[in-house]
Amino acid sequence: MTAPNDETLESRILRAAASTSNDLPDFPDDQSDLPSDFEYIPNEDDEEIEEVEEMTETDLLQYLDQQNDPLTVAQRLFYHELNTLTAQKHEHDWKLKCLTNKSVEDLYAHGWTQLDTLLDLDCVKGARHEADAMLANGTFTPASQVKSNVEDPYRDVNARDDAIIWLDPEDKTNSPYLQKILDFFNGPLHDDLASMVRLNGKTEYQLAYYHPDNARYEKHRDALPTDNAEDTSQRRITAILYLNPGFTGGDGGELKLFGNENAQGYLDSADRVIHPLLGRVVIFLSGVVDHAVLPAKKERFALTAWMR
Repeated sequence: MTAPNDETLESRILRAAASTSNDLPDFPDDQSDLPSDFEYIPNEDDEEIEEVEEMTETDLLQYLDQQNDPLTVAQRLFYHELNTLTAQKHEHDWKLKCLTNKSVEDLYAHGWTQLDTLLDLDCVKGARHEADAMLANGTFTPASQVKSNVEDPYRDVNARDDAIIWLDPEDKTNSPYLQKILDFFNGPLHDDLASMVRLNGKTEYQLAYYHPDNARYEKHRDALPTDNAEDTSQRRITAILYLNPGFTGGDGGELKLFGNENAQGYLDSADRVIHPLLGRVVIFLSGVVDHAVLPAKKERFALTAWMR
């Protein structure tokens, strides 16, 4: 297994910020090093003013990706290199509860995978009815109005048009079908992923609604790429379940996964467009995959889990 990079994510971010500032010479403490005609009166009360360079999320990710391929970084969080013959010979030892061996291999090799038969469709249909009732009751809040997390200063809340509600598997007031789905995500699915990827933080659950008047979510990434096994601040796995019966090609709201761009500016993989069909689950590495929700022409619900 490739050894983790000794340089922390924090140090890489600081280096990115430093690279955007001009290197200025030190100002002398007294007149000895100044021209004779330069008037300089030192003031001991003067305080240094630190200049803060603003950096967008896109700029930061571009810098980090240029330093290290994000997929290679994330692969170091797996317990084994899954693209080797040795690993494939021991697939029978994985003992997965719900994921397939191929889906795990795809997650490792490409950064994402798609499954259409993980959950009972009657349960998913029931969850959709419950989501419709929550929408009618005014339970959802526009994501753009939700206060930005101080630990995520790079996120642009104006890049999205969805309305959201946070869910908690321990909440006794959860509706029954949504509770079954949360139990599945929090149980068998999390167990399978945790047996392959180092997970040591909490999981967040969010139900999102996209209105049919071209609601969208612009290109973004759910986390910064890191291989620090002790880190609990960055999301590692994103898992999305769609609750949309009867979606067709003209309904919009597709999930677009952007291909990885290497250091030379060439795409290592093609863009993918995934229809948000009822019961479909998409899983990807949070710090690797840039993605967007294309404008929706029909009401669209998605339940997302972010595992740290």
